Amino acid sequence: GVEWIWGRIFSLYGKYEPVSRMLPALICAMKKGEVFAGEEFVDDVSLESDLEILFPDEYVPSSSERMLLYRELDSLETDEQLADYRRRLEDRFGPVPKVGVELLNVVPLKRMAKHLGIEKVFLKGDKMNLYFVSNPQSAYYQSDNFGKCIKYAMDNLRRCELGEVNGGKRRLLVRNVHSVEDALVVLKEIEAKNNTN
Repeated sequence: GVEWIWGRIFSLYGKYEPVSRMLPALICAMKKGEVFAGEEFVDDVSLESDLEILFPDEYVPSSSERMLLYRELDSLETDEQLADYRRRLEDRFGPVPKVGVELLNVVPLKRMAKHLGIEKVFLKGDKMNLYFVSNPQSAYYQSDNFGKCIKYAMDNLRRCELGEVNGGKRRLLVRNVHSVEDALVVLKEIEAKNNTN
């Protein structure tokens, strides 16, 4: 009823947002079955890492060509596009070296992080820090995907640590993450969580 609609509006935007902005998002949410994922709350995912994630000079000798390949890779959105990109790389330059495969893994890592509501992935020192939506009042913190992150942390207490850093920024620390591939495995495990148990 009406209470549900206004409850959704206020949880999405707060009471001072103009109705013209609230209703399209609310209608979209209703069409989706009222289940909120993370991507409604994150525009883009940033990645910082001390890992070697690149196409080496020996693999793609021309620096200008490497830059074009990096730009194209950054624009890929689907697994099919990524598979096609990799086929073209291998046709032209041969088998992709391990550090190049790590770079290719960044595409699904960022896509999955966005889906889970993660704004920043920080891979350094064999640890992964996942930084959640900046606004602590965001409806994201009542979403199913945030619940999955909490469930993963609770099921892996020795490996994980939830907390706030840098003035209240919420994050999940995951230890023993040695590569982008490891990070991707963790995000897949989080996605697979059923937080109702």
